Amino acid sequence: MIRNPVVAGSFYPGDSSILSKQVTKYLQEASINDEIEDILGVISPHAGYVYSGQCTAFSFKAIEKKNFDLAVIIAPSHRYADFDFSLGDYDEYLTPLGGVKVAKDIVKELMERYDLKAHYYANNIEHSLEVQLPFLQMVKPDAKIVPIILGEQNSKNSLQLADMLVDFFRERIDKTVFIISSDLSHYHDSETATKMDKIVADNFEHLDIEMMKKSMSFDEIEACGIGGILTLMNLAKKLEYNKVTTLDYRNSGDVSGDYKQVVGYLSSCVYK
Repeated sequence: MIRNPVVAGSFYPGDSSILSKQVTKYLQEASINDEIEDILGVISPHAGYVYSGQCTAFSFKAIEKKNFDLAVIIAPSHRYADFDFSLGDYDEYLTPLGGVKVAKDIVKELMERYDLKAHYYANNIEHSLEVQLPFLQMVKPDAKIVPIILGEQNSKNSLQLADMLVDFFRERIDKTVFIISSDLSHYHDSETATKMDKIVADNFEHLDIEMMKKSMSFDEIEACGIGGILTLMNLAKKLEYNKVTTLDYRNSGDVSGDYKQVVGYLSSCVYK
């Protein structure tokens, strides 16, 4: 059971040499405060690397500081939403840099213990998880992954997922990192986008779950991976991780020069 890449050559280079050089350059140009330690998880963008790759690098530069062997990647489904959670029940995910091993024993136990399923029609075509993998391969090449795709994203499902993850990973949290794949606002002018995205970043920095939910309900914010963001916030609360730092924020206009319709990108981390 191999999951082949679907956006290599479009969202990121399909040539391994070019890809490794590009990711290395992004990581070299990302700097992280030395006081950030004992990281629980990060928010990381999932657009084409030319737009969001540098922002993404900050998240992975941060988790590089942690001695983990397992990455739980939580990413949204962009085309299908007729399910709650879908585990990537593959042996490995391929990228131009090689294979990323799935922690099959953990995935199997999660499926059995919590009656979770693998929705292959969503997993096989989704880019939001795939684009995280080359960065992971460059910073922790031996790490295994637990891939989770979210379909129906709401606060109830996020709390349910967080409860399951806390129950399952509490005893090995020191060797586990959570990667939340999400872009922010879409196709507003840069000034509007920045204001909307700042609300997300501020709510996240304060781990204010109720305010984040309120901002969602009043359409004050946009985040295609809001379910994962809320999941990480719930995880932080339950596991008593109380520090959050915004590592980087930018939008697509910084690359395209078109500030009339932009997509927002946030890199942020939760730690102790």
